[in-house]
Amino acid sequence: MREYAAARGWECVDAAEWNELRSALPDVSEKILRTAGLLLKQPWRGVNQSDLNSLELSLRELGEIYSAHPDLASFCRATVITAKDHARLASRNRHQSEPKRALKAQMVEWMLVWLGDPSVFPVWAEIRRVHLSSAKIRDCSST
Repeated sequence: MREYAAARGWECVDAAEWNELRSALPDVSEKILRTAGLLLKQPWRGVNQSDLNSLELSLRELGEIYSAHPDLASFCRATVITAKDHARLASRNRHQSEPKRALKAQMVEWMLVWLGDPSVFPVWAEIRRVHLSSAKIRDCSST
């Protein structure tokens, strides 16, 4: 895939390049395309679930595309649904540590907020951030 992109002089994969890759390599999954080391623009990059900050950034970016590009709204939604399903499976995986399962369960909740209304997610995330900051301040002042 990297050779394919390099042969065409692509520095970044956007809609046209993504569609060409999917057509040229129909047996290759989106997950493999996303992990091939190509620089991908959103929504092609998908949902980053490495930590909560990365998840928030991904969901904010997908929300912006969702509202600005109606033709990509269903793709954004399907991307988040798939990510949510994967996070839910990870949250129930008994081979994962309890902290990892708890993190994935929290990520599921975040993605459900996004799926409920992508335009609400940034406001919800900011309120959550303020709430957590004030909770930390209260914890510090009570010791």
